[in-house]
Amino acid sequence: MKRIYFNNQKNLKNVMALTWYKEHEKQVFALEDCKEGLFFDFDNEKFKWFIIEAESGEITGMVFPGNLSLGVDYRFNEKLGRDLTYLWSRDIKKTGRVENHIIRDEKNLYYREDKSKKISVFLPESYDGVTPHDILYFFDAQNLFCMAGEYTDKGDPYGSWQLDLVLSEIYRQYGKSIIVVGIDNADSYRSRELFMNPKKFGELSDFAKTPDGEFSNGYLESLSSFMVTTLHSFIKENYCVKEDNIGLGGSSMGGIASFFCGLYEMGFYKYILSYSPAFALFKSEAFERWFKLIDFKKHPDLLPKIHIYCGGGDELEKNLLYQAVKMKQTLVSYGYDEEKVFESYDLDKPHNEESWRLVLPESFTNLLSLQEIENG
Repeated sequence: MKRIYFNNQKNLKNVMALTWYKEHEKQVFALEDCKEGLFFDFDNEKFKWFIIEAESGEITGMVFPGNLSLGVDYRFNEKLGRDLTYLWSRDIKKTGRVENHIIRDEKNLYYREDKSKKISVFLPESYDGVTPHDILYFFDAQNLFCMAGEYTDKGDPYGSWQLDLVLSEIYRQYGKSIIVVGIDNADSYRSRELFMNPKKFGELSDFAKTPDGEFSNGYLESLSSFMVTTLHSFIKENYCVKEDNIGLGGSSMGGIASFFCGLYEMGFYKYILSYSPAFALFKSEAFERWFKLIDFKKHPDLLPKIHIYCGGGDELEKNLLYQAVKMKQTLVSYGYDEEKVFESYDLDKPHNEESWRLVLPESFTNLLSLQEIENG
Protein backbone atom coordinates (compact mmCIF):
# COMPACT_ATOMS: atom_id res chain seq x y z
CA MET A 1 0.00 0.00 0.00
CA LYS A 2 1.37 3.42 -1.03
CA ARG A 3 0.22 6.93 -0.27
CA ILE A 4 -0.23 8.98 -3.43
CA TYR A 5 -0.23 12.77 -3.25
CA PHE A 6 -2.07 15.16 -5.55
CA ASN A 7 -0.78 18.73 -5.52
CA ASN A 8 -4.13 20.50 -5.77
CA GLN A 9 -2.77 23.98 -6.42
CA LYS A 10 -5.73 24.76 -8.69
CA ASN A 11 -8.11 24.21 -5.75
CA LEU A 12 -10.24 21.74 -7.68
CA LYS A 13 -13.43 20.69 -5.87
CA ASN A 14 -14.80 17.19 -5.19
CA VAL A 15 -11.65 15.48 -6.43
CA MET A 16 -11.74 11.74 -7.06
CA ALA A 17 -9.01 9.17 -7.67
CA LEU A 18 -9.86 6.42 -10.14
CA THR A 19 -7.67 3.30 -10.03
CA TRP A 20 -7.64 0.36 -12.44
CA TYR A 21 -6.13 -3.09 -12.74
CA LYS A 22 -8.28 -4.08 -15.68
CA GLU A 23 -10.95 -2.12 -17.48
CA HIS A 24 -13.74 -3.94 -15.66
CA GLU A 25 -12.11 -3.67 -12.25
CA LYS A 26 -11.67 -0.22 -10.77
CA GLN A 27 -12.10 1.72 -7.55
CA VAL A 28 -13.02 5.34 -6.96
CA PHE A 29 -11.80 7.28 -3.93
CA ALA A 30 -13.01 10.67 -2.75
CA LEU A 31 -9.81 12.48 -1.85
CA GLU A 32 -9.54 14.08 1.56
CA ASP A 33 -8.54 17.68 2.17
CA CYS A 34 -5.58 18.22 4.43
CA LYS A 35 -2.81 20.77 4.92
CA GLU A 36 -0.33 18.57 3.06
CA GLY A 37 -2.54 18.38 -0.03
CA LEU A 38 -4.93 15.78 -1.31
CA PHE A 39 -3.98 12.15 -0.84
CA PHE A 40 -5.19 8.57 -1.05
CA ASP A 41 -3.80 5.13 -0.30
CA PHE A 42 -3.00 3.19 -3.47
CA ASP A 43 -3.03 -0.61 -3.37
CA ASN A 44 0.00 -1.12 -5.64
CA GLU A 45 -0.30 -4.91 -5.48
CA LYS A 46 -3.82 -4.92 -6.90
CA PHE A 47 -4.08 -1.82 -9.09
CA LYS A 48 -1.76 -0.78 -11.89
CA TRP A 49 -2.56 2.87 -12.60
CA PHE A 50 -4.67 5.82 -11.57
CA ILE A 51 -6.03 9.17 -12.74
CA ILE A 52 -7.34 12.16 -10.81
CA GLU A 53 -10.68 13.68 -11.80
CA ALA A 54 -12.51 16.78 -10.49
CA GLU A 55 -16.16 17.76 -10.36
CA SER A 56 -15.48 20.32 -13.09
CA GLY A 57 -14.58 17.54 -15.52
CA GLU A 58 -10.85 18.26 -15.46
CA ILE A 59 -8.76 15.10 -15.51
CA THR A 60 -5.07 14.35 -15.13
CA GLY A 61 -3.06 11.99 -17.25
CA MET A 62 -2.94 8.31 -16.37
CA VAL A 63 -0.06 7.52 -14.00
CA PHE A 64 1.69 4.14 -13.69
CA PRO A 65 3.24 4.45 -10.23
CA GLY A 66 4.84 1.03 -9.82
CA ASN A 67 5.87 0.83 -6.15
CA LEU A 68 6.88 4.49 -6.00
CA SER A 69 4.57 6.76 -4.02
CA LEU A 70 5.18 9.71 -6.31
CA GLY A 71 2.20 12.03 -6.76
CA VAL A 72 1.04 14.29 -9.57
CA ASP A 73 0.72 18.00 -10.20
CA TYR A 74 -1.85 19.31 -12.68
CA ARG A 75 -1.08 22.77 -13.96
CA PHE A 76 -1.53 25.16 -16.87
CA ASN A 77 1.05 25.10 -19.66
CA GLU A 78 1.29 28.46 -21.39
CA LYS A 79 2.85 27.18 -24.62
CA LEU A 80 0.02 24.72 -25.22
CA GLY A 81 -2.69 26.79 -23.60
CA ARG A 82 -4.01 23.85 -21.56
CA ASP A 83 -3.35 21.84 -18.43
CA LEU A 84 -0.69 19.11 -18.37
CA THR A 85 0.13 16.44 -15.81
CA TYR A 86 3.54 16.51 -14.14
CA LEU A 87 5.11 14.20 -11.59
CA TRP A 88 5.39 15.76 -8.17
CA SER A 89 6.72 15.03 -4.70
CA ARG A 90 6.31 17.11 -1.57
CA ASP A 91 9.48 15.53 -0.16
CA ILE A 92 11.95 16.63 -2.84
CA LYS A 93 13.77 19.87 -2.05
CA LYS A 94 16.75 19.58 -4.40
CA THR A 95 17.25 17.71 -7.66
CA GLY A 96 21.02 17.57 -8.05
CA ARG A 97 22.96 19.19 -10.87
CA VAL A 98 23.78 18.70 -14.56
CA GLU A 99 27.31 18.92 -16.00
CA ASN A 100 27.74 19.32 -19.76
CA HIS A 101 30.59 18.00 -21.90
CA ILE A 102 31.57 17.77 -25.55
CA ILE A 103 33.07 14.34 -26.37
CA ARG A 104 35.04 13.91 -29.58
CA ASP A 105 35.42 10.56 -31.38
CA GLU A 106 36.65 10.71 -34.98
CA LYS A 107 36.43 6.96 -35.48
CA ASN A 108 32.85 6.29 -34.36
CA LEU A 109 31.33 9.72 -35.01
CA TYR A 110 32.82 10.00 -38.50
CA TYR A 111 29.41 10.77 -40.01
CA ARG A 112 29.09 14.01 -38.02
CA GLU A 113 30.78 17.14 -39.33
CA ASP A 114 32.09 18.04 -35.87
CA LYS A 115 32.96 14.39 -34.97
CA SER A 116 31.59 15.02 -31.48
CA LYS A 117 28.53 14.74 -29.22
CA LYS A 118 27.14 16.94 -26.49
CA ILE A 119 26.69 14.99 -23.26
CA SER A 120 24.78 15.98 -20.11
CA VAL A 121 25.60 14.19 -16.86
CA PHE A 122 23.00 14.40 -14.10
CA LEU A 123 24.53 14.03 -10.64
CA PRO A 124 21.97 13.40 -7.89
CA GLU A 125 22.18 15.23 -4.59
CA SER A 126 23.62 12.02 -3.09
CA TYR A 127 26.69 12.16 -5.34
CA ASP A 128 29.83 12.95 -3.35
CA GLY A 129 32.54 11.76 -5.75
CA VAL A 130 33.47 8.93 -3.39
CA THR A 131 30.49 6.58 -3.27
CA PRO A 132 30.07 4.64 -6.56
CA HIS A 133 26.75 5.24 -8.34
CA ASP A 134 24.87 3.20 -10.94
CA ILE A 135 24.84 4.53 -14.51
CA LEU A 136 21.83 5.11 -16.74
CA TYR A 137 22.50 6.18 -20.32
CA PHE A 138 19.60 8.00 -21.97
CA PHE A 139 18.93 9.52 -25.37
CA ASP A 140 17.59 13.08 -25.84
CA ALA A 141 19.59 14.67 -23.02
CA GLN A 142 18.25 18.07 -24.05
CA ASN A 143 14.86 17.22 -22.57
CA LEU A 144 15.44 14.84 -19.65
CA PHE A 145 15.67 17.02 -16.57
CA CYS A 146 13.46 19.59 -14.90
CA MET A 147 16.23 22.16 -15.22
CA ALA A 148 17.56 21.08 -18.60
CA GLY A 149 15.96 23.66 -20.91
CA GLU A 150 14.15 23.44 -24.21
CA TYR A 151 14.01 20.72 -26.84
CA THR A 152 14.23 22.91 -29.94
CA ASP A 153 14.60 26.62 -30.67
CA LYS A 154 10.82 26.89 -30.58
CA GLY A 155 10.67 25.13 -27.20
CA ASP A 156 8.97 21.89 -26.24
CA PRO A 157 5.50 22.56 -24.80
CA TYR A 158 5.27 19.21 -23.01
CA GLY A 159 8.15 19.79 -20.62
CA SER A 160 10.92 17.46 -19.52
CA TRP A 161 10.94 13.78 -18.65
CA GLN A 162 11.55 14.79 -15.01
CA LEU A 163 14.17 12.06 -14.68
CA ASP A 164 15.95 14.01 -11.96
CA LEU A 165 12.82 14.16 -9.79
CA VAL A 166 12.00 10.47 -10.21
CA LEU A 167 15.55 9.35 -9.43
CA SER A 168 15.64 11.62 -6.40
CA GLU A 169 12.57 9.76 -5.16
CA ILE A 170 14.18 6.42 -5.97
CA TYR A 171 17.11 7.42 -3.76
CA ARG A 172 14.90 8.76 -0.95
CA GLN A 173 12.69 5.69 -0.79
CA TYR A 174 15.07 2.91 -1.81
CA GLY A 175 18.59 4.23 -1.33
CA LYS A 176 19.44 3.55 -5.00
CA SER A 177 21.76 6.22 -6.44
CA ILE A 178 21.84 6.63 -10.22
CA ILE A 179 23.86 8.96 -12.45
CA VAL A 180 22.18 9.74 -15.77
CA VAL A 181 24.42 10.19 -18.80
CA GLY A 182 22.28 11.90 -21.43
CA ILE A 183 23.21 11.97 -25.11
CA ASP A 184 21.96 15.06 -26.93
CA ASN A 185 19.95 14.22 -30.07
CA ALA A 186 18.26 17.49 -30.99
CA ASP A 187 20.21 18.29 -34.17
CA SER A 188 19.80 17.36 -37.84
CA TYR A 189 21.53 13.98 -37.34
CA ARG A 190 18.79 12.64 -35.04
CA SER A 191 16.89 10.39 -37.47
CA ARG A 192 20.06 8.88 -38.91
CA GLU A 193 22.14 8.28 -35.79
CA LEU A 194 19.23 6.81 -33.81
CA PHE A 195 18.42 4.41 -36.63
CA MET A 196 19.80 1.14 -37.95
CA ASN A 197 21.17 1.06 -41.48
CA PRO A 198 18.41 -0.58 -43.58
CA LYS A 199 20.99 -1.86 -46.06
CA LYS A 200 22.30 -4.11 -43.27
CA PHE A 201 19.38 -4.51 -40.89
CA GLY A 202 16.45 -5.17 -43.21
CA GLU A 203 13.67 -3.75 -45.34
CA LEU A 204 11.89 -0.57 -44.37
CA SER A 205 8.12 -0.54 -43.97
CA ASP A 206 5.89 1.72 -46.03
CA PHE A 207 5.62 3.93 -42.94
CA ALA A 208 9.34 4.75 -43.26
CA LYS A 209 9.42 5.42 -46.98
CA THR A 210 9.33 9.21 -46.94
CA PRO A 211 9.81 11.41 -50.05
CA ASP A 212 13.05 12.87 -48.69
CA GLY A 213 14.51 9.44 -47.86
CA GLU A 214 14.92 10.39 -44.20
CA PHE A 215 15.36 6.76 -43.13
CA SER A 216 17.46 5.55 -46.07
CA ASN A 217 20.60 5.41 -43.93
CA GLY A 218 21.48 4.87 -40.30
CA TYR A 219 24.54 5.18 -38.06
CA LEU A 220 23.22 3.61 -34.86
CA GLU A 221 25.89 0.91 -34.74
CA SER A 222 28.56 3.63 -34.78
CA LEU A 223 26.77 5.69 -32.12
CA SER A 224 26.42 2.56 -30.00
CA SER A 225 30.16 1.86 -30.29
CA PHE A 226 30.89 5.45 -29.30
CA MET A 227 28.74 5.03 -26.18
CA VAL A 228 30.30 1.80 -24.90
CA THR A 229 33.90 2.78 -25.69
CA THR A 230 34.76 6.50 -25.81
CA LEU A 231 31.83 7.82 -23.78
CA HIS A 232 31.88 5.07 -21.17
CA SER A 233 35.64 5.47 -20.72
CA PHE A 234 35.15 9.20 -20.18
CA ILE A 235 32.47 8.58 -17.54
CA LYS A 236 34.64 6.05 -15.68
CA GLU A 237 37.59 8.43 -15.67
CA ASN A 238 35.67 11.46 -14.46
CA TYR A 239 32.95 10.08 -12.17
CA CYS A 240 32.68 7.52 -9.39
CA VAL A 241 30.50 4.81 -10.94
CA LYS A 242 29.56 1.15 -10.75
CA GLU A 243 29.39 -0.99 -13.89
CA ASP A 244 27.30 -3.96 -12.79
CA ASN A 245 23.83 -2.51 -13.46
CA ILE A 246 24.03 -0.11 -16.42
CA GLY A 247 20.72 0.95 -18.00
CA LEU A 248 19.69 2.61 -21.26
CA GLY A 249 16.52 4.45 -22.23
CA GLY A 250 14.78 6.55 -24.85
CA SER A 251 11.54 7.30 -26.65
CA SER A 252 10.38 7.23 -30.27
CA MET A 253 13.62 7.07 -32.31
CA GLY A 254 15.37 6.86 -28.95
CA GLY A 255 13.04 3.99 -28.09
CA ILE A 256 14.09 1.83 -31.02
CA ALA A 257 17.71 2.93 -30.49
CA SER A 258 17.74 1.85 -26.84
CA PHE A 259 16.16 -1.49 -27.79
CA PHE A 260 18.69 -2.12 -30.56
CA CYS A 261 21.74 -1.04 -28.53
CA GLY A 262 20.64 -3.15 -25.56
CA LEU A 263 20.74 -6.29 -27.70
CA TYR A 264 23.58 -5.24 -30.00
CA GLU A 265 25.90 -4.69 -27.01
CA MET A 266 24.79 -7.90 -25.32
CA GLY A 267 25.80 -7.95 -21.67
CA PHE A 268 26.74 -4.27 -21.38
CA TYR A 269 23.27 -2.98 -20.45
CA LYS A 270 21.26 -4.73 -17.75
CA TYR A 271 17.92 -2.98 -18.37
CA ILE A 272 16.27 -1.05 -21.19
CA LEU A 273 13.50 1.58 -21.25
CA SER A 274 11.97 1.55 -24.73
CA TYR A 275 9.10 4.05 -24.89
CA SER A 276 6.94 4.48 -28.02
CA PRO A 277 9.66 2.67 -29.98
CA ALA A 278 9.71 3.23 -33.73
CA PHE A 279 9.74 -0.50 -34.55
CA ALA A 280 7.15 0.19 -37.26
CA LEU A 281 9.79 1.81 -39.48
CA PHE A 282 11.01 -1.70 -40.36
CA LYS A 283 9.09 -4.71 -41.56
CA SER A 284 8.78 -7.30 -38.80
CA GLU A 285 10.87 -9.75 -40.84
CA ALA A 286 13.91 -7.55 -40.32
CA PHE A 287 13.73 -8.04 -36.55
CA GLU A 288 13.13 -11.77 -36.92
CA ARG A 289 16.24 -12.21 -39.07
CA TRP A 290 18.25 -10.26 -36.49
CA PHE A 291 16.91 -12.33 -33.58
CA LYS A 292 17.94 -15.53 -35.36
CA LEU A 293 21.52 -14.27 -35.56
CA ILE A 294 21.64 -13.40 -31.85
CA ASP A 295 20.36 -16.76 -30.57
CA PHE A 296 19.03 -15.67 -27.18
CA LYS A 297 19.05 -19.17 -25.70
CA LYS A 298 22.85 -19.22 -25.83
CA HIS A 299 23.11 -16.05 -23.72
CA PRO A 300 20.37 -16.23 -21.05
CA ASP A 301 22.47 -14.44 -18.40
CA LEU A 302 23.31 -11.56 -20.72
CA LEU A 303 19.76 -10.66 -21.74
CA PRO A 304 18.74 -7.24 -20.41
CA LYS A 305 15.37 -6.61 -18.79
CA ILE A 306 13.20 -4.56 -21.16
CA HIS A 307 10.23 -2.28 -20.50
CA ILE A 308 8.24 -1.59 -23.67
CA TYR A 309 5.63 1.17 -23.40
CA CYS A 310 3.41 2.67 -26.08
CA GLY A 311 0.32 4.88 -26.23
CA GLY A 312 -2.44 5.16 -28.79
CA GLY A 313 -3.83 8.64 -28.35
CA ASP A 314 -2.74 10.16 -31.65
CA GLU A 315 -2.00 9.02 -35.19
CA LEU A 316 1.72 8.48 -34.61
CA GLU A 317 1.24 6.34 -31.51
CA LYS A 318 -1.41 4.29 -33.31
CA ASN A 319 1.09 3.62 -36.11
CA LEU A 320 3.70 2.48 -33.57
CA LEU A 321 1.40 0.50 -31.28
CA TYR A 322 0.95 -2.72 -33.27
CA GLN A 323 4.67 -3.43 -33.63
CA ALA A 324 5.31 -2.48 -30.00
CA VAL A 325 2.66 -4.93 -28.75
CA LYS A 326 3.94 -7.62 -31.09
CA MET A 327 7.58 -7.30 -30.05
CA LYS A 328 7.40 -9.25 -26.79
CA GLN A 329 5.72 -12.20 -28.50
CA THR A 330 8.34 -12.12 -31.25
CA LEU A 331 11.22 -11.98 -28.76
CA VAL A 332 9.86 -14.89 -26.74
CA SER A 333 9.29 -16.97 -29.88
CA TYR A 334 13.03 -16.69 -30.59
CA GLY A 335 14.07 -17.76 -27.12
CA TYR A 336 14.06 -14.53 -25.08
CA ASP A 337 13.19 -15.02 -21.42
CA GLU A 338 9.54 -13.94 -21.12
CA GLU A 339 10.03 -12.75 -17.53
CA LYS A 340 12.60 -10.20 -18.73
CA VAL A 341 10.16 -8.35 -21.02
CA PHE A 342 7.75 -6.01 -19.23
CA GLU A 343 4.96 -4.13 -21.06
CA SER A 344 2.52 -1.32 -20.35
CA TYR A 345 0.18 0.57 -22.66
CA ASP A 346 -2.10 3.59 -22.39
CA LEU A 347 -4.30 3.82 -25.48
CA ASP A 348 -5.41 7.36 -24.61
CA LYS A 349 -1.90 8.81 -24.46
CA PRO A 350 -0.31 10.71 -27.39
CA HIS A 351 3.32 10.79 -28.53
CA ASN A 352 4.93 13.30 -26.18
CA GLU A 353 6.92 13.87 -23.00
CA GLU A 354 3.86 14.33 -20.83
CA SER A 355 2.96 10.71 -21.56
CA TRP A 356 6.46 9.29 -21.15
CA ARG A 357 7.29 10.95 -17.86
CA LEU A 358 4.20 9.47 -16.20
CA VAL A 359 5.50 5.95 -16.92
CA LEU A 360 8.99 6.45 -15.46
CA PRO A 361 8.27 5.35 -11.85
CA GLU A 362 6.83 2.08 -13.12
CA SER A 363 9.94 1.38 -15.19
CA PHE A 364 12.41 1.84 -12.38
CA THR A 365 10.47 -0.07 -9.75
CA ASN A 366 9.91 -3.01 -12.09
CA LEU A 367 13.33 -3.17 -13.75
CA LEU A 368 15.50 -2.58 -10.68
CA SER A 369 15.64 -4.89 -7.70
CA LEU A 370 14.68 -2.35 -5.04
CA GLN A 371 14.13 -2.82 -1.32
CA GLU A 372 12.43 0.05 0.44
CA ILE A 373 14.52 1.53 3.23
CA GLU A 374 13.00 1.89 6.70
CA ASN A 375 12.52 5.65 6.53
CA GLY A 376 11.18 5.55 2.93
